[in-house]
Amino acid sequence: MVEENYEKKKTNPLQNFIKQKLIKYRRIPFVKLMKFSFKSLLKEKLFYILNLATIIISILMGIILAFVKSGSSQVVIFNFYILFFVCCLMFVFILRMIQFFFSKNFEDKTTYIVLTNQVSRTKFFIAQYLLIILICAVNILMSFIVINIFYAVFTLFHYDVFILRMTSMYVIYCLLATFFLINFISFLIFIFTLQTTTIICTLLLALSFIANIPMSFVKANEKSYYVQFTSGDIFQLNDIYDAYSLYDHVNDGNIKYPHLSKYVYNYFLSKEMVTDQFHNTTNINYRMQMWKDLGLINPNPVVITETNLDLFSKPLRDTSVPNTWAIYDKFNIQITLKDTFITSDQLDELINKTVDKNTKNILVEFRNFTNEINKYFNNDLQFEKYDLFYDFLFLDSGIEKSYLEKLNPSEEEIEENKVTYALKKQDVVSFYEYSVAGIRNDGFRFTNANDLVRNQLNFNLMYSARIIEEYFIKYSSNYIIMSSNAVSKTSGDWNSYTKGRSMMRGLSYFNLYSGLWMVYTKNLGFYNNDIWFSPNSFSKIYLEDQKNLFLGYPEYDIKLTSTNMIEKNTTSNYIKPWYYLVILFGISTFSFSIALYKFRKFDF
Repeated sequence: MVEENYEKKKTNPLQNFIKQKLIKYRRIPFVKLMKFSFKSLLKEKLFYILNLATIIISILMGIILAFVKSGSSQVVIFNFYILFFVCCLMFVFILRMIQFFFSKNFEDKTTYIVLTNQVSRTKFFIAQYLLIILICAVNILMSFIVINIFYAVFTLFHYDVFILRMTSMYVIYCLLATFFLINFISFLIFIFTLQTTTIICTLLLALSFIANIPMSFVKANEKSYYVQFTSGDIFQLNDIYDAYSLYDHVNDGNIKYPHLSKYVYNYFLSKEMVTDQFHNTTNINYRMQMWKDLGLINPNPVVITETNLDLFSKPLRDTSVPNTWAIYDKFNIQITLKDTFITSDQLDELINKTVDKNTKNILVEFRNFTNEINKYFNNDLQFEKYDLFYDFLFLDSGIEKSYLEKLNPSEEEIEENKVTYALKKQDVVSFYEYSVAGIRNDGFRFTNANDLVRNQLNFNLMYSARIIEEYFIKYSSNYIIMSSNAVSKTSGDWNSYTKGRSMMRGLSYFNLYSGLWMVYTKNLGFYNNDIWFSPNSFSKIYLEDQKNLFLGYPEYDIKLTSTNMIEKNTTSNYIKPWYYLVILFGISTFSFSIALYKFRKFDF
């Protein structure tokens, strides 16, 4: 009897809350219902652990982003963070909340019997459903705020707008992903047992990390593919992708130095320059005109002089060189050059007085690139890129303009007119290469010409202009050849390529995980200010360095016209992210409807 009385007095705290707070309402308000569900959740220790983990990880991410100076590295690191946040932290958070509200609390039948006498099951389900969404949204927004605050503080408020854009896209994507997960896991919890649901969710969690692996394997295999064109030109498949992708990057402005890049790249396309003919006289004149149009070329010839040069060697096979000249003879030299580049100080003045906005942007970016490349090569650009000097060496020849003059000639040399010698371009190249790089060839060399070469023949802006030309000519030349010739389907690896891509295209329609990631990666893009050529290479740009192996990206297939020409807009030949959104919204609507139906029919 005593035990029975004790059992009657013993009450559940949650039931007490229901009796005290909710029963007094004839119709329980929606907010009160959500408050009731939230208070029941507060008894879960895991709820606090997951919230605390969100805050700590967000703080760490904000600090890391602040100390990582490279924008491309920030993108790579942050993409790993969002992968962990959505696929691990929020996944577990959502699974646990749904299990708590729609499984664990079912064990407390008194609670639901009391509530369902005053609240419709639909209302009660929606209240808990919206509470789950609200809690997830608060965690996502809290993470967004924490990351940006700590990033701003640790950068002393030198805020990069790209970080705000990246974290904003992160919020939008996380809200979408959690919405889809909530609906799908709710569906699972009412269709299967708790154990089965947990197993399915574990498999989904694993799938989220391998969803993009098939495409990675296909692309790795394609690195060995070659494609032949009807012109006979053979290219690696990756070269085709690089050429067409760079075309888009340049013309969309998604590259470092966008105005300068577009100006040079499109100029090469308009003149149809290809690598085999890049250094012929016609194209050299075109290229010089390109820089002249920007005002970077001196309008008047430049006269360079030096005295008391000590001869070390002379051309042995050039009979026009006086045979009486010998080692250790002293000479004066005069070199007259046409079409030389202006100095850095003159460039600053040119920028200040330039009115046209586009031209000014090009000049500013050219100056910035020059400063950057000089810094990279420790202000010794002439030594590192000495071989870029020759195309723009325009010697104004003639015995009165460019010559060597022997000092203290003998009477015999004076009588035989062997005092002066008209310099040729190759003569200048010979002593230039010897002074800069120590190259010994059959030509003039002087032991003390370093000041002449290192200072007076050091046209810094010319070297940076030539570097930019070499960067782009490979890709513009490839694009010209590829876009003007048909693909030979019967040669190379074209059939293997199309077979592999067709298989991936079919699989991608069902790879919703990868498709959902595309919504994020397509809209985020890359840190464009780090998309540029490698300074150590002659012409190599890495367009995919910022990609994450585990995330899905729009991957276009090379599409041919009826005449087997590559379509100009082939870069848009991929499944659009909105396709996946439509499918996922449809699945979510179906999942929500089934979950609601099952809840209403559930036997408490």
